[in-house]
Amino acid sequence: MSGKEIEDLKKQLKEAKAREEEARAREEEANAREEEAKTREENERREKETERRKNQKTTLAEYLYNCHFDLYQKLRLAGPSESSTGLATSVDGKYYPRWLRPWHDFTDSQRREHFDDIIRICGEKRLFQQESTTRDNGINFERKKAGYENAIDHFEKTAVEDPTWMILEPVWVDRELRQKYQTTDLTFINGIRNFKDLDEDIGAETKTGRGKQQPDGGGIRTGIDENESPAFMYDYKAAHKFAVEDLDAALEKETLFMDVYEWAQTDQYKTDSTLRTKEREAARIAMALIQVFNYMLWYGVGYGYVAAGKSLVLLYYDRAEPLVLRWHLCVPDKMVIRPTAELHVEQVSQTAVAQLASFCLLSLRSQALTGRPLKEAMNQAEGILKKWKREAYTDPVTPQESDDTDASSSMPSRGTDKSFACDESPVARKYPLRSKSSCKDSTAPLESRDEDEEGGAEGYQRQRGAGASVNRGEKDSSRKSKVKGTGGSASAPTKQYCTQACLLGLKLGRELDSRCPNVLYHGVGGNTRHPIDAQELTKFMSEQLRQDPYGSCDALIGRRKYGSSGVLFKLELARFGYTFVGKGTVSARPRRLEHECSIYQRLEKLQGDVVPVHLGMISFCPGYLLPGGADPYKRSMRMV
Repeated sequence: MSGKEIEDLKKQLKEAKAREEEARAREEEANAREEEAKTREENERREKETERRKNQKTTLAEYLYNCHFDLYQKLRLAGPSESSTGLATSVDGKYYPRWLRPWHDFTDSQRREHFDDIIRICGEKRLFQQESTTRDNGINFERKKAGYENAIDHFEKTAVEDPTWMILEPVWVDRELRQKYQTTDLTFINGIRNFKDLDEDIGAETKTGRGKQQPDGGGIRTGIDENESPAFMYDYKAAHKFAVEDLDAALEKETLFMDVYEWAQTDQYKTDSTLRTKEREAARIAMALIQVFNYMLWYGVGYGYVAAGKSLVLLYYDRAEPLVLRWHLCVPDKMVIRPTAELHVEQVSQTAVAQLASFCLLSLRSQALTGRPLKEAMNQAEGILKKWKREAYTDPVTPQESDDTDASSSMPSRGTDKSFACDESPVARKYPLRSKSSCKDSTAPLESRDEDEEGGAEGYQRQRGAGASVNRGEKDSSRKSKVKGTGGSASAPTKQYCTQACLLGLKLGRELDSRCPNVLYHGVGGNTRHPIDAQELTKFMSEQLRQDPYGSCDALIGRRKYGSSGVLFKLELARFGYTFVGKGTVSARPRRLEHECSIYQRLEKLQGDVVPVHLGMISFCPGYLLPGGADPYKRSMRMV
């Protein structure tokens, strides 16, 4: 082969290799483009999936996770120079418990038991707020530092209360759970109405500042009978005044209240700045707990809590162990960590929202005390509990720990001349009481008020059974069970309301109204005319109320039957069965009712047709205790 041929072959081989390399390069380039396209598609898919997940409804586990990490943990606390200053909450003259003990039942079983109800209803269904919304709310809290109580107020509503309400909402859709908890809704309401400051103008109450016996808020249930009643009370505290680092040590002291009481009486506490600095935080914590404890007493509930941004202190009071307040400390940042694998609801069951939701359901298992039971419970408190800065627990009784389900008093009471058995307690126990011989001596509202909290005009209502007609046997039974004072067990009115025609006939001396549901009670010896007139009705009703205010009337606040200066009551005259509405007011406001009476007199010809029939006014003593500690029904009542 000639040299030229060899060169041609080499050239051809080189060209072939070049073509081969070029083809390989094109193939690699195509593969790269294909891989790039796949990567781009995968990224787009992931972005779309991420965006979809951000904007789709979340499961229970996802929502609790988002609420904790994207919302609850975003709270930033201000430094000392940017925070509010001031002394501990004033609790002078308020009741305080003797012992502070852990709430083991909630920690060990009750929390999980009630959270399981939520898990069972929600499952893996996507029911809750999308991740993006929760995250946006969290960003708002990152922008500002919280140094004052109003900042904690806003944070708790957004980061804890609203999410708690959301995860409880599916519970009320389930018929079985509605029956179990006897509830169709639970709402967090700020500015709980205490009826102590019934004013000419409800706006004036707001302007005066914080209510004298008014919590920052309460959980208000709507019962299956549509009546409303409190389930628990709560207060907000600035985080630096209720610091997590101080809570553990303070709550572990069973004698915290007595210790702080003793410190406050010493000259050293008042003059030694070092000691004051050392004990100040414990005193703040103790007084915050005492404050909520009093709200629980006066509103007739066994549950309450203090929220401070980074912590929740859940409280429980069982009147079967009247000297003990129980606590459960919730510090979510210490209990919840980010899951490294697949998210499960158990991993977020210790978040603030999850624990508060369990607490809410537990609180619904018992009814708030109202009427006679509330009065008797406050009589019990008066006989057993001491008041801050007025009385100390001085006897040397050694505390005996009792578990939550078998509570007992660790200290004898102070009275000697009367006994009380609390029917509402799980364990029936009797406690001696001081005698209450007159209206003047009856349980009165607390004199010491809080100066560091804001009030509100929003009211709260209590739950009562709807009225229903009863037969003559029940009527006779109620007559026999009628007792004097507040120690009896006569029930509130149960008859249906009389017709306006019936009441007008009573007032004008006409014949009975056959359409009145209580006409058989009115007739005496077959007489077709009313057996009494309006003046006699006023006399009999006044005497009946004086003997037993709770067996013959029922405050209608459970259905929002109250106004700026009065509360409506359902009244029933046992002797003749007349059942009608009365309007009561505080003893300081009788002129409003007198003015209304004068208006009714001018409209007398329109009564029973255009306006209700007015039956007169009565003075009433010893009064009717309303939730929050008010006796609005103590002097005057207008009957219609």
